[in-house]
Order: sequence, then C-alpha cells, then structure tokens
Amino acid sequence: MPRSKKSKKNHRRGTPAARAAQPRAGRDNGQAAPPAAPAPAAGPAPPAAPAPPAAPAPPAAPVPATALLTVPPGLRRAGSSRPVLAIEAGGGYATLIPGPGGPARPVQARPPDGYTPAGTAPGPEGLPSWAAKAVEELLTATFWLDPGAHGDPFTATIRFSGRWAEATGKPQPGGTFWQEETVEGIVPGSGPVAITAEVRGIKPGPWIVTAWPVTRGVRSYPPAGEDPAAARRLPRPRRIAIPDGSAATVRTTSLLRTKVPGIIRFAYASLVSLGVLAGLGLEALLLTRGHLAVFRPLLFSAAAVLAGVIGGKAWYIAAQRARKFDGWCVQGFITGVAAVVAAAAVAGPGIPPGAFLGETATALLVGMAIGRPGCFWAGCCAGRPTASRRGIWSSDRRVGCRREPAQLLEALAALIIAVVVLAVVLAAGLPRSGPVAVAGLAGYTLSRQFILGLRADPPRHWRYGRQATAAVAALALIASAVLLARA
Repeated sequence: MPRSKKSKKNHRRGTPAARAAQPRAGRDNGQAAPPAAPAPAAGPAPPAAPAPPAAPAPPAAPVPATALLTVPPGLRRAGSSRPVLAIEAGGGYATLIPGPGGPARPVQARPPDGYTPAGTAPGPEGLPSWAAKAVEELLTATFWLDPGAHGDPFTATIRFSGRWAEATGKPQPGGTFWQEETVEGIVPGSGPVAITAEVRGIKPGPWIVTAWPVTRGVRSYPPAGEDPAAARRLPRPRRIAIPDGSAATVRTTSLLRTKVPGIIRFAYASLVSLGVLAGLGLEALLLTRGHLAVFRPLLFSAAAVLAGVIGGKAWYIAAQRARKFDGWCVQGFITGVAAVVAAAAVAGPGIPPGAFLGETATALLVGMAIGRPGCFWAGCCAGRPTASRRGIWSSDRRVGCRREPAQLLEALAALIIAVVVLAVVLAAGLPRSGPVAVAGLAGYTLSRQFILGLRADPPRHWRYGRQATAAVAALALIASAVLLARA
C-alpha cells in the first residue's frame, strides 16, 4: 500500500522523541534547545546523540578604574554609544554628553543582568532610620535634557545605572544599581532641564555611571547643531555653568556634601541665622530709641524664635505624615512665634504690650525678608516650571529648570510690608504700634496665599484652606486698619 505524503514527511523527520533531540538553530539563533521528555511511540526510537559538554565560562574580568567611558555590559546598543555621564574635573556635579549614536531608544523595563535596583544594599546597623539616612553616603548624578522650544508639557523617564569601579569578580549586593527617574510637566521653552538622581544603599567609593532617556524623542542637552560653548551657561538672570568633561566616574559622598545644579549648600541655615540676628538687632535699636527695657523683651523674642523653629519642624513632619524629616514649614514657624508673643504680651514682657507687638512684628518681617531667599537656593518651596521671562532657573533638588520665583516674591512681599510697618512704628511710636503690627502680619499672610498659587506643590491639606486663611487675614487687616485710624 503506498504511503501518503504526510506519512513520508513524518518518516523523514523521525519519531517525536528524535525530532525533540534535534537542535533548532533557525529558531534559537544557533543554540540547541534542552531535550524534551520522551513521548510514547509505537516503535523503538533511535537513540539521540549526546550533546557535548558545555565549556566552562571564563572568570569575570575586573572592571578597570581607568575605564572612564565604558558603558556597563548589557546597556550598549549595537552600533552606537549611549550618552555618557560626565563630571567636572574638580569633583563637581555630573552631567551627560551625547554619544555619537544620537538619542537612545527605549530599553527593556527590567534591570539588566547583574544589576539590582538602587537602595538594596544594607544600611548602617544600630542606628535609627533618620540617623542612618543622615550619615549614609549617597551618589548624585544629573542628566541634562533639551525640552525643545514649542509644544505641550510632557513626561520624561531617565534611567541611571552604575557599577562600582573597584569591583572584582562577581558583583556583590550594593555593587551595581539601576534607577529610573520619571519627571512630569516638563515645559518646552523653559531652557535646559537638569534631572538629578539620588542613589542610596550602594557601596561607597568611585562609580562608573551611565544615564539615558527611556522616553522616545527626549534629547540630551545641548541640542545638535548648537555651539556647546554658548550652551553651557543658563539664561539670565541666574548664570549656572553646565559642566563639560569626559570622565564617567562619580564618587559617593555624604548628604551635606552632595552637589546638585542650582543648589547652594548651607544657604538656608546661613540666611535664616542672619535673619534672626538682624531681627534681634532691630528690636534692640527700637527699644533703645524708645527708652524702654531691652533685656526682658529680647529674652522673650529669643524664646519665640526657638518656639518657631520647633513649630516649623513639627509642622513639616506632620504635613509629610512622618515620611520626611529634612524640611521646615514657615506656617509652623509663624505659629510658634505668634504663640509665644501672645503669651508674653498677656504675661507682661516688661514693656507696654503694644510696644512689644510692634517691635516683634517688625523684626519678624525683616527676618523673613532675609531668610526666605535661603529657600530659593536650598531647593525647597520651589515654584512651578514656566517658560515665561519672569521665571528664574532654580531646582527643587531633583529637577532644575526655569521656575516661578515664588520664594523670592515672598521675600519681596515681606520686605515691603516690613518697611511700611517700620515707618508707621517710627511715626506713631512703639506704645501705639500694636494695631500696625497685627496689620503687617495679616498683610503678609494675605499676600502669601496668592504666592502659594505659584508653587509647584501648593498645600492641599484642605480644599478651601487658602481661601479661608485669606479671608481671615483680610478681616484682621481691615480691623487693625480701623483701630490704627481711630488711634
């Protein structure tokens, strides 16, 4: 009986067990598939040829510390080179220079082989979480991107990866990392944007770091065809040089020594301290001019400052629901100061209550005018991104771009109100300056509610919180103005 075409084809290929033992080079790129379990067959199957033993893998070569422009294995696109991290020769903050292959395409969503998500290395033992975070060494790397000149706000995702430069042999926990930073609301026309990654839980020392955009269409800065020398400085009024270099080694450091574009370390503490000293000095001058006691009122003022510091920290921790401890809230500071000043006015500060309120409010407004710019340089209370000419390039310690100068506007408002209050106090005298002190603080609170609308993260603990605060401040301003006019 003649065989059918199907029977002839099966006869040529052999039984199912024999076919499973054959390598599938076309499908698996020349790599033999693992043998399948034998299936029952009607007749005996020819034995499959045993596969030759696999050659042992060569030992991993150590990563040379001098390989400054080496991209870690598994992160290079065939036929091109990704943008490479560059750092200033003096050990400054890092940036990226574009590779010859142009912008990179999106890569896989999982970490490369041998790379672990950042923060998986064990931290210091025997310390509370906040103390371990303060003493832990971390790594900061910055990717500069070009947002373009026109278009709608967009979202960009940047992937940072690194390998410990001193590693030898198999990577250990904390010896590699990969981390993605997703930034929303990037505004075209806002100039160069700096995205900074803060990597924790890794080994201290030098690192070979790379970064590239995962989002399609995102370009590194400066854009192609633009003069690099002219593009290395940000637009006025704030000139920040974009570092240019060829090294790709970044060292870990403590939190207070990290360098982020646009951030000036210790600016907040320095300006706030200067504001406190200036306020206390102004109080002493006003009390001396009015022939009033100086020591007791200044003692109450120092207690008010201490209460304000505690209130600012407690307010911040409560607002962050105990997730963050490294910030302050001016609302808490003002609340603490106001509580002590009110208690001192009732208990008797050694001078008339009106005089104590007048000199304290004037000193507080002057101190706010001096200390508030510290927030601008420290990266807190940042304004929202904008392409407007009134914007100033600043950073929130993660994203640097042209922003609304909310902190500087608040400082300007405090300065103007302080000058007006001081002029009225000098004209009317300290004993009759109680109403003007209330009017000054109410005016500052009212102006602050409008400035909060320019913030990137305006307070939203209550839907109508800003409106209610503005209404109360307006009523206090009107009432104090009426009292001042009658006096």
